[in-house]
Amino acid sequence: MGELYKKSGVNIAEANCLSKKLGLLGTDFRNFAGEISYGDLKILNCCDGIGTKIIPLYDRKLFKTIAIDLAAANLNDLATKNARAVAFSDYIAVNKLDSASIAQIIFELKNILDVCDCKLLGGETSEMPALLKDGAIDICGFAIGVADGKYLPAEIGEGDVVIGLKSNGIHANGFSLIRSLYSAGKLSENEFCECLKPSFIYYNSVRKLWENNLIKAAANITGGGLLTNLERVFPLNLKPQLNFSVIPEQYIFEKLFKLCGDEVYEVFNCGVGFCLIANQENYNVISDICEKFEPFILGKVVKK
Repeated sequence: MGELYKKSGVNIAEANCLSKKLGLLGTDFRNFAGEISYGDLKILNCCDGIGTKIIPLYDRKLFKTIAIDLAAANLNDLATKNARAVAFSDYIAVNKLDSASIAQIIFELKNILDVCDCKLLGGETSEMPALLKDGAIDICGFAIGVADGKYLPAEIGEGDVVIGLKSNGIHANGFSLIRSLYSAGKLSENEFCECLKPSFIYYNSVRKLWENNLIKAAANITGGGLLTNLERVFPLNLKPQLNFSVIPEQYIFEKLFKLCGDEVYEVFNCGVGFCLIANQENYNVISDICEKFEPFILGKVVKK
C-alpha cells in the first residue's frame, strides 16, 4: 500500500495510523472543518496548505496559482459544511524573505477571497534560515466560517446518490510522488506543467446547494485519494458504492495509472475534486448550479 509514494518520502500507512490515534479524541477529528457552538451560531475552522506543490510553483513564479491553491484547500474544506466563510489568515515560512514575491502571493490571495466574500485578516511571515534549507518555502491557510447552529441537514440514507464534480487535474496533492516521477524522467515537461494547473474552488457553487437544502453531505477530495476522503462523511453503517468508469477522462490520470497502478486511488483525486451526497431527485438542480464542474452521478449509498 502506497509503496511508490513511500519511496518519494510520504508514508500513507503512518498517516493512517496517526488518524486512528487522533480518533480517540472524538469523531470531530474525521471532519474537514471543526466546529464549536457559540450561542445560536456554530463557528467552524479549518487549516491546510498546498504541500510540496509550492516548490515548483514558487520556483516558476506562479504566484497566482499558489494563492488559488491555498484558498481552494481551505474554502473547499469549509464547503463540506453549511458554513459561510467570513475570515482567512495565512502563515508563510521561508529560508530567505523575498518581499516582492511574498507580497504578490498575498495580494493574489486577497483578490480570490474577495470573490468568495471572505476577508483576509492578515497572517504571519517567518524567515527561518536555521530551520529551513536554502530556497525553502511553505505556506498554510486558516479559514473561519459561521453557520446557523439550529440547522441540521437530512441524514445520509441508503439509495442516496454520490455526485462527483470534476477536478482541474491533480490539484495540490501527491506532489512528492509527482516530483519524484518528473525527476526520474517518467513525466515529460508538458505533463509536469499539466500537474501545476490551479485547483478548482467549489465553495461558491456548493454554498448555493446548502442554502437551497439540496445536499446532505459533501467531501473535499484531497490527500489520501477519492475513497478515503469520501468515507469521512459517511455514518458507520453506510458506504459509497462507486463506478469509476463514469469519471470524465483526463490524460494526466491515465498516465499516472500506467506509472503507479492502483496506487493512484490512494494518492490522487483521479478526476473528482469534490463529492456531494443527495437525494437523486435533486440531481438536475444540482447539475445546473454546478454546471461548470460537469457534475455526474459517481455512485450510490449502500449498507455496509
